[in-house]
Amino acid sequence: MRVLLAGCVVALLGLASALGQAPAPMTASQVVANSLQARGGAARFAAIHSLSFVAHLELGGKPAPLRVWLASRPFRIRIELTLPAGKLVQGYDGARAWQIAPGQTRAEPLTGLGAKQVQDQALNFVDLLTAANTRTELLGQGTLDGHHYYKVGFTLPTGDGFVQFIDAHTWLAFHEEYPGGVEEISDYRPVQGLLFPFRYVSGPPGQPGTPLLREAIVINPPLDPKLFVRPQ
Repeated sequence: MRVLLAGCVVALLGLASALGQAPAPMTASQVVANSLQARGGAARFAAIHSLSFVAHLELGGKPAPLRVWLASRPFRIRIELTLPAGKLVQGYDGARAWQIAPGQTRAEPLTGLGAKQVQDQALNFVDLLTAANTRTELLGQGTLDGHHYYKVGFTLPTGDGFVQFIDAHTWLAFHEEYPGGVEEISDYRPVQGLLFPFRYVSGPPGQPGTPLLREAIVINPPLDPKLFVRPQ
């Protein structure tokens, strides 16, 4: 009965949004729970322990190939971006961040802001499935680009934060704000029963953004832990 009533509430909220009415007040945890449910369910997201995807950035009208590998428990990441000047490789092994700059062969430790940026990408892991101890806060609701939205703030364990605008009808995030930039999120597609966005456009506010287009996502691929460790 409780599940049935919850389903009715979600349906009524979606109908109210579709009719142009403001969404009902909710908590941040309720909004995140509804978003995860709309994208395949919290249990399925919790079962993800690794992820990889192939994508490309559109830089000056030319594609820059991108590959990303992610793992959790602990959260780790490896990024390989092919630029005209060469390949940029960044990694985080759960404790330390490192980088191989384009045109270089030696991996150097990352410190300061550069290290935090790579670590934050690992902690984000799979969109709303963030690291433990991530704080969420409902910052308001309103209308943007035809979307009735809930505005949810996320604060990562590093202290860095971002804000997501989640559609009150579809429960999908469509807009994100972070220090110094904004990001538009769209083109959700099913991957092994879960919905993932395949298009991101990010950049400084009020300026044309840089598109990132995903081409393929693999859930729970086997990953060698050495993939994330700084090469010696």
